Amino acid sequence: MKIFTNQFFLTFATSLFIIGIYLSINVGITHDEFHDYYVWEANKNLIFNNFLNTSYDTQFLNDGGKFYGVGFHYLSIPFEFISNFFLNNTIYSQEVKTILSKHITVFFLFILSGIIFQKILNFIIEDKFYSNLGGILYLSYPYLLGHGFFNVKDIPFLSIWLICTYFMIKISKILVENKRVAKKYFIFITFFTGLLLSIRISGILIFISYAITFFLLLNRKNIDLKEFLKNYYKQTILSFISIFVLFYILQPSSWTNPYFIFEAIKYMSQHMQTVCTITLGECMKAQNLPSTYLPIWIFFKVPLVIIFGIVLFPFVEKKIINESFNSLILLSLIFSTISIILLLILFEVNLYDEIRQVMFLLPSIFLISLSIIYFFSKKIFKIFLISSISFFLFQNIILYPYNYIWINNFSHLTKISGVFELDYWGVSTKAVAHYLDKKKLDNKTCIITNRNSGVEALVKDNYCFLPFRNLHKKNERPFYVALLERGIKKGIPNGCSLMFEEKRQVNFSKEDLILAKIYKCD
Repeated sequence: MKIFTNQFFLTFATSLFIIGIYLSINVGITHDEFHDYYVWEANKNLIFNNFLNTSYDTQFLNDGGKFYGVGFHYLSIPFEFISNFFLNNTIYSQEVKTILSKHITVFFLFILSGIIFQKILNFIIEDKFYSNLGGILYLSYPYLLGHGFFNVKDIPFLSIWLICTYFMIKISKILVENKRVAKKYFIFITFFTGLLLSIRISGILIFISYAITFFLLLNRKNIDLKEFLKNYYKQTILSFISIFVLFYILQPSSWTNPYFIFEAIKYMSQHMQTVCTITLGECMKAQNLPSTYLPIWIFFKVPLVIIFGIVLFPFVEKKIINESFNSLILLSLIFSTISIILLLILFEVNLYDEIRQVMFLLPSIFLISLSIIYFFSKKIFKIFLISSISFFLFQNIILYPYNYIWINNFSHLTKISGVFELDYWGVSTKAVAHYLDKKKLDNKTCIITNRNSGVEALVKDNYCFLPFRNLHKKNERPFYVALLERGIKKGIPNGCSLMFEEKRQVNFSKEDLILAKIYKCD
């Protein structure tokens, strides 16, 4: 039993990673990936231009492009070499192969986040078996698993945020035990915090979590502030400076601007995004969000078992609020999560595509809820988690590769189509490309899509692709129209007939969720 307890989580995580390598390179190329790739290429070119006196193109760093973080791409370099083994015999261009190879890096980071999640949960509940169950629940959660296949922005950020949280907890535990904090922990937390900022500038929010944890340490554990500063002021100052030095080193577009970080925070917090996100049937605009936006999406996206755990908080409050180290960590997660959500609402930060910009808070919400359920009843914890894991595994098979559109069972109270955003990433580019290849179109037959680059990258033949603005112009017939993402409800020209629909169903509902449509216009 002890061997099973110690090994079954890592066995599950390893098996999932091996399967996930194949699954991640067989999803579609999403709409943000080309832009993200070109920003990285421009930053690489800037490095060459500075050190090798070349004059490579850096136009993607003009205007707002320079504020997009590229830290993830340094991590993906080793996987790009490894992935050649899996992609070498494909018909894709080298550019497309490189983009797909980054999916493997993303999935590796997702699995790593699951391992860190399990370790943090075990810090809190101190029960290896139950923390293993919690880790498997996290890794099988369809929403995060789906993003783990391709999301080069939010999953790396979430994973490094969790690693930073882990080392924050390690340092806190050492301080509580009145031991000397080894230099390696300052090095680790410095490196990963700098990396976090280089992936996305909103990593600056991690300092809220650090500050709250430190305040709780001082307040609840009677740690002498003067003594702490006397022992660690050099390491603290050096770490703080090193974090921002590392950020600037990893962000070549910042090298000529000492105020870059302040401009990046301002630009990204008020990102010029005009899109709206369908939320409970209302198209909520990124630049004019109601305060209910985040609570609604969190309520419908997290599993019922997690909502159940949050509801149980009043029943276990006395068990949680005590002088133990477990209590300190749990309270720091609670206060940090609430504080960050409130700050985003109060400062009216532009958010869109449901909760992808706050995805990094989901592990904390899971940790809080699972800990509450455990302290309420181990038996209920085990029953609920095993049931949820079984349900998730089944849902993941049914939904692939659209796992991330998963929404909890409260969706049965209303329709999903037209009420919530669906395939806003454009994963359906793969299904559209596959259908077009199967039809074996004449090369002169043109295709109009609202995501030309994603579809064109995945088709086998060199078809004629027309810009989406040509949709209602006079085009030579026959031609095809493929509608994806938010364009799925766009009107089509007269004389066009529906040829194909990409569909999925969620949570045993009979409602077909239409993720892409293809029309033939004769």
